Amino acid sequence: MRKFNSSLFMGILSFLILTAAYAADERSITIKPKEKRDLAVEAKKGLDIALVDTKYYALIIGNNNYKHIQKLKTAVNDAKDVERILKSLYGFETKLLINAPRKEILTAVNDFRKKLSSKDNLLIYYAGHGEYDKTADRAYWLPVDAQRDNPVDWISATDITDNIKRIASRHILIVSDSCYSGTLSRAAVGDISTKGGRDEFIKKMIERSSRTLMASGGNEPVVDEGGGNNSVFAAAFLKALNEADKPLFTAEELFHGRVKIIVAGKSEQVPEYNDIRNSGHEGGDFVFTLKTESLSQVTPPSPPFIKEGTEGISGDEGGLSAPTPPAPIVLQGHIQVNVNAPSTRVFINGYEKGIASPGSPLNMENFPTGTVSVKVEAEGYEALEKMVTIQRNQWTQEVFELKRAIVSNLSPPPPPVQPKPRLAEKDNMVLIPSGEFLAGEPNLLKGIVVKEFYIDKYEITQREYEQVMGNNPSFFKGTNNPVEQVTWYDADEYCRKVGKRLPTEWEWEKAAKAGTTTAFYWGETERMADDYAWYNKNSGYKTHPVGEKKPNGYGLYDMAGNVWEWTATDYDNSNKVLRGGSWSNNSGFLWSDVRGGGKSSVRNFNFGFRCVGASGQ
Repeated sequence: MRKFNSSLFMGILSFLILTAAYAADERSITIKPKEKRDLAVEAKKGLDIALVDTKYYALIIGNNNYKHIQKLKTAVNDAKDVERILKSLYGFETKLLINAPRKEILTAVNDFRKKLSSKDNLLIYYAGHGEYDKTADRAYWLPVDAQRDNPVDWISATDITDNIKRIASRHILIVSDSCYSGTLSRAAVGDISTKGGRDEFIKKMIERSSRTLMASGGNEPVVDEGGGNNSVFAAAFLKALNEADKPLFTAEELFHGRVKIIVAGKSEQVPEYNDIRNSGHEGGDFVFTLKTESLSQVTPPSPPFIKEGTEGISGDEGGLSAPTPPAPIVLQGHIQVNVNAPSTRVFINGYEKGIASPGSPLNMENFPTGTVSVKVEAEGYEALEKMVTIQRNQWTQEVFELKRAIVSNLSPPPPPVQPKPRLAEKDNMVLIPSGEFLAGEPNLLKGIVVKEFYIDKYEITQREYEQVMGNNPSFFKGTNNPVEQVTWYDADEYCRKVGKRLPTEWEWEKAAKAGTTTAFYWGETERMADDYAWYNKNSGYKTHPVGEKKPNGYGLYDMAGNVWEWTATDYDNSNKVLRGGSWSNNSGFLWSDVRGGGKSSVRNFNFGFRCVGASGQ
C-alpha cells in the first residue's frame, strides 16, 4: 500500500458520497454531444487558437522498488498508463522515469527548464512514497534511494516550487499521487468567473499563467491499491482523461467533475486541487486539448459477426460481415474482443467492461480513439494483455488465444485440519495447525512457519466486549455486530482479560488463507466476494452481525470485510498492523495478504479485532 494509515478518518465519506455525486454531476466534463467545431469560428469569438495549439510536455515518474523502505505495487503501472493516455489522446511529448533516484528526477526537471518556452505547457506526474515533516509543515517526495530516517535524498516542496519558478512554461500542472501531497499547495484564491460563455472562460484560463497541483490526498496518507492495476487516484485520473468528450477542458474541471468524486467514493482519502505556494501562479489553469478536433456524433456501425465455432476472423472463412463504411472524422471508435475461453473478463485500461466467451464476443462502442490496453482473464487460463489502437468510427477486432494456466511448482499446502474438540467448541474458537504456510501475494509467496494456536471463529461482538469491559464504544450499534471504535490498547486489554491475546499478523494471515494461495481465500477473483464478505458494494456502508457470510476453509467468519482487525505486530514505530479490510473498502482490500497500519491510540468505526489462545488452553 502507499502507506495506508489510520490518521485518515476512514470511511466517513461513505455517508456523503450520494450527496456529493449529485453535486459533481453539475461540474462533470461529460456533456451532451456538441455540433462539429469550427476553429475559425471560435477564433472569431475571441478564443486564441495559437494558444490552444501550443505544445504539451509531461515528465512522468513511477517508483515501486524502494531500496530502504517498503516497496509499492502500483506506482509503475500508474506512470506507464498515464504516459500512454497523454501521448495517444492528448499528443503530449513525454519523458518516463521508472524507479528514479533524486538526481535523475531533478535532472529531468532541469532539462525541461532549458527546453520549454513561454508558449509550452508542462505536466509533472509523480507516483510513489511521500513524507510529511510536521515541524516544518513541509511535504516530500521520496525517490527510490531515500531512507525513512534520513532526509538527505528526499525531494522537498521547496525543491519542487524553486524548480517550477524557473521554468518559462505558461502552465504547469503537478499531479501527485503520494502521501501528504496536498501540503504542497494552498487554498485557491482569485475570481475565475466570467460573464461570457464557456469559450470566454477557456480563453481566460489560457491567457493567465498557472502553477497548480492535483493531489491524491491532503495532509494525510493515501492508498497504493484499490483501482485494479492502479491506485484509486490513478484509476480515477485515467478514467477521467479517457472518457472526456470536450475538446478543451481545464484541469480543475477534470478534477471536480470526475477525479474527486471517484476517489472519495472508493477510498478514505480526500483529493485536492489548488494552486502551488509561492510559485508564480496568476489565476489561470492548465487546459487539456484532445488531439481530435471534431466531436460529431454518428450512429456507430454494426459490429462484425463471427460464426460460433470459427477459429479465425479473416476473410469470408471467419464468417465476418463487412462493417458499415466509416463516417467523416469522429472522436469515437469501437472494439470487439474475441476469446477462446468461457466467461472471460475483459478490461480496458484496467477497467472491467464485460464478459466474452467463444462465439459470443464482447462488443464495445464509442471509445476515444487512440491506443488502449486490453486485458482478458479467465479461470484456469493465463491472463493475456495487448495494446490495441482504436480507429475513428471503425470496429477494431482483436482475438485472444488464452493458454491453460500452468500449476505452480510450489509444494501444495497441507489440507485444512479440522479443529480439536477442546477449547474450540466451548469458546467458539478454531485450532489452526502448526507448520509452514505460503504468505504474501500469489506471485510473491514465501514460506512462514507458525506454531499451532486457537483463534476466535468470529470477530468480537459488542455484547461480548460490553460484558468484559463495561462499555460499548461502537458507532454502529448492534449486540451481535463487531465492536468497533476500539483502540489497539482496548483490544489488547480485552484479550488479556479473557485469558487470550491478539494474533500476530502471520498467525492472522495463516488463519485467513486456510491453506489457499489465491488472492482471496475463496479464489482468484472477486466474483464471489458477496458470498464471503461485507464490503462497500454490499454493506450499505455499515457493519453487519458476525457470521452472516460464508466461512473460509478453517471455518472462520468475516476474515475479509466487516471491520479491519488489530494484530499484535508493529507496522512501524508508532503503528500496529491491521488486516482484513472493512465494510467501507472496495474488493481490492479483501485480499488475504493486504495489510494496513493504524496508530495504537486511534478510534475508528472500521477497526475491530478477534483474539487467539495457545493450543494448550
